[in-house]
Amino acid sequence: MTKQKMAEEAASDLEYLKNLAIEGQQAPLLGGRFAVMWGVLVALALVIQWLALSGQAPFGPEVLFIVWSSIGVLGWIGSAVLGRSLKGKPGTGSVGNRAESAVWSAGGVAIFVYVLAVITAVYFGKADYLIFNTIMMVAFSIYGVCYFTTGNLSGNRNMYFIGALCFVATIVNGALINQPVAYLVAAGFVVLVTVIPGMLYIRAEPSQTV
Repeated sequence: MTKQKMAEEAASDLEYLKNLAIEGQQAPLLGGRFAVMWGVLVALALVIQWLALSGQAPFGPEVLFIVWSSIGVLGWIGSAVLGRSLKGKPGTGSVGNRAESAVWSAGGVAIFVYVLAVITAVYFGKADYLIFNTIMMVAFSIYGVCYFTTGNLSGNRNMYFIGALCFVATIVNGALINQPVAYLVAAGFVVLVTVIPGMLYIRAEPSQTV
């Protein structure tokens, strides 16, 4: 094999690897299934909370701890199961999917830690139960940061719109704070920023990708 032929093959191999890297970076995001699952669970819990606080349910606020604890357990189990379903799936190693996984994992931990801080404040008598009404505002703000970060790193500009909608949800939730209807409105926003986008991203997943 001549040097020229070897150089041509080497250039061809480099071009192939370059294209492979670009396609891998632009691989469709695979977190849609997690968004749908968590979105449905959280929206359901928010509706139950609205029913309990507004007096439209045969039970009162005392059931809310059980409801949210159950949601947490179900979400954790569901995430583990869905995580296993992604093993070996094409595209999981792309920049966008790795960024999405890291950002949303950190966001979930941040929300959980804030909830623990609120519970601690109430337990030690430093705040009354109304402080629980701030959780959804913090959660929506973190959702927005996660969407903007994932959108920037993955090149998916649609996520900027969803992130902006999360910030709108934060403001609306603030305007309605300490009112039972705030939880019903929050449930609607959760569907808009998690369930619907998640379903669209699931549909966008090809059977094969780099």
